[in-house]
Amino acid sequence: MAKFALGDVVNSDKGRRGVVRAVYMSREGRRCYAVEKDGAMDFLEEEKLTPAPRVELAA
Repeated sequence: MAKFALGDVVNSDKGRRGVVRAVYMSREGRRCYAVEKDGAMDFLEEEKLTPAPRVELAA
């Protein structure tokens, strides 16, 4: 089962924040994610991602 779902906000191991746009399996059988960051796509392995903390906005 995938650790992240489409639309989840995640942080990469380099500290950049992005949105999960696709989940797929590599040829080696590892789960990978296409993450959109500033209009560009990064393709990262699951172990390089962490969930981004949710930010609650004041009303």
